Amino acid sequence: MARKKQKPPFSPAVMLVAVLIILVLGVFGVQVPDTIQEIFGIHTQEKTVPSTTKPVSSTNPGPKELGPATFSATELADKKNGWIDYHSLDSLGRATGADALLKPTMVNTGTSANKDIRPPGFVSGLEPTNHSRGHLIGRQLGGSGDDARNLTTLYQTPVNTPFMTKYENQIRQALDKGETIRYRVTPVYEGTKLLCKEIELEAKGLNKNTTVDFRVTILNER
Repeated sequence: MARKKQKPPFSPAVMLVAVLIILVLGVFGVQVPDTIQEIFGIHTQEKTVPSTTKPVSSTNPGPKELGPATFSATELADKKNGWIDYHSLDSLGRATGADALLKPTMVNTGTSANKDIRPPGFVSGLEPTNHSRGHLIGRQLGGSGDDARNLTTLYQTPVNTPFMTKYENQIRQALDKGETIRYRVTPVYEGTKLLCKEIELEAKGLNKNTTVDFRVTILNER
């Protein structure tokens, strides 16, 4: 004997109205219980699929603050004009350091890293190497990105930013207030390795009530 067709629990008109109500509620962020959605054969929420990608974690311990700057009285002598002295490249073509007397007029006079310059050890593309052409004297402080003596291969994250940027921003804020800052950046290498092991930053404001007076090292690690 043929089975009778089971009638839907609701008339088509009621179904249509219910579906419209559910869709409108979904638009306004009102979550409709799954059981009700299943009755009317509609789903407004996408099910979340767990991500299999592990978050990138860093083993870099962060900046190591070593106390106040160690400039001699002679090194802290003020000059009318600011200056930057890039030290010579070593026999492997690695940048060896830079000294500067930073004045407010030097802010934002630097240049971005020249893509035609490849500091020793640098591999193009942030991934998978995470390398950057790191300025010794930052661009916002007047450092040149067109002089190989001012560029060394750093891990972009977290070394170049946010670690190094944190201290450059402190200097920048002091310059914006009219201060003069003595600054030195020194990459420290281990043997003939092309990437520096760490980078040392040292800065001291020449104003009496300066807020800038630090010596810090940052490991060049991811």
